[in-house]
Amino acid sequence: MTAGPSPLEHELEMFRTEEEAAQQYFFGYLALQLVPSKNPDVLARMNETATFWITTRYALLMSAFVVLGRIFDQDPKSLHNMDRLLGVVARDIDSLSAAALERRRIAQGMTPKDAAAYAHGSYDLTMDDVRGMRKAVGHWRKVYEARYREIRHKIFAHKSIDRAAADALMANTNVDEVRELLGFLHALYQSLFQLHANGIMPNITPAKFDLPPSPGGGKPGERIFRESGDLLYGMLDPRLRLDAPGLIRDRSGL
Repeated sequence: MTAGPSPLEHELEMFRTEEEAAQQYFFGYLALQLVPSKNPDVLARMNETATFWITTRYALLMSAFVVLGRIFDQDPKSLHNMDRLLGVVARDIDSLSAAALERRRIAQGMTPKDAAAYAHGSYDLTMDDVRGMRKAVGHWRKVYEARYREIRHKIFAHKSIDRAAADALMANTNVDEVRELLGFLHALYQSLFQLHANGIMPNITPAKFDLPPSPGGGKPGERIFRESGDLLYGMLDPRLRLDAPGLIRDRSGL
């Protein structure tokens, strides 16, 4: 009988679904902003069904903020967030070691000899590493709380401010900053996953997003941007695909 996922594996998978969803919602929204802004013909076609595109764009942005709120949420009633993930990492730190990796590989069907060779030289996570991760999370939580939490609370979760105040909050946002925040979340997930699966030393430097991405781009945010762009250009001609160099250099607010 196959054992179920460990608490660490469960929390890591929950975090993956959240950080990838945030990417997809945000970069889907970004494509709907930037592609028509650079191509008047695309904008003209979108205006033929304007209500649909306005609704879709708003829903994507709202969803991105909702997911970011869940990730950074510190409500004790929240079952899954970054604090919960790092708490499990600290509690089960022995499972993020070369010896634990060797045992997992044997359980997955490797011979003891092959498992020992596979795990040889793997990284053993330390509490200093965990403290470094928590420090980085603290930095990005401050960024989220300073500029984005109130948008979630006062615009998307509750209609508690007027249009002028909402516009002022939105004007304080920065596309590049959100991209870097999402890059950090992706790097944190990838670091913990690769450490657990392959014993690779963590590197939580924020991941970079290639925009416009090459076909088949790897990160969820890159894929949704590419697919959204292909869809929009395809309204002009089904043979057209996203080809908009420099789009992401736009540094305006959201």
